[in-house]
Amino acid sequence: MGRLFLVRHAKPLIDPTRHPSEWDLDPAGEPLLERLATLPHWASARRIVSSGELKAFRTAERIAARHHLPPPETVSALGELHKGTFVPNHAETVARLFRFPDEPADDGWETASSALARFSGAVDGLIRSARGRDLIVVSHGIVLSLYLSRLRGQSRVDPAEWAGIRMPDYCVVDTAAMRLVQPFGAW
Repeated sequence: MGRLFLVRHAKPLIDPTRHPSEWDLDPAGEPLLERLATLPHWASARRIVSSGELKAFRTAERIAARHHLPPPETVSALGELHKGTFVPNHAETVARLFRFPDEPADDGWETASSALARFSGAVDGLIRSARGRDLIVVSHGIVLSLYLSRLRGQSRVDPAEWAGIRMPDYCVVDTAAMRLVQPFGAW
């Protein structure tokens, strides 16, 4: 069984003056990131791939460095749902996004359907190229929630489920059966 480790990045340092895609990691999240990075099963992967966003890439770097994996590769299609500017009512806007997946939730936002198609296409290609070997993908909460919802045959994401994913966190998918075998938060 090949495993796909889907990792949500560590806690970002939120700066409303910068676009969320430019946020770095928050030093306050360091202890939990270190705990995640030291888990032994990462060593079974031969490849770690990240979105190009700094918070995801730095999370991937930490895992790779702790287990002497090759440096993380970046794939832009693994990025978070494209957003316009910072919105103060983020959770409310994301809930609207999940309710109406074919409509932008705010000005400049990508639709959930479009983000899912982009992300799924990238992950499916990475799984094929892994040829049954373990693979680590580091990405973001919204696209990971959309992907898992589709994997489970659900038509919509439960906003509470998305909100419950820690930073960092991970889940595991059996790539032979394309089935979730370990949910977020189980570590």
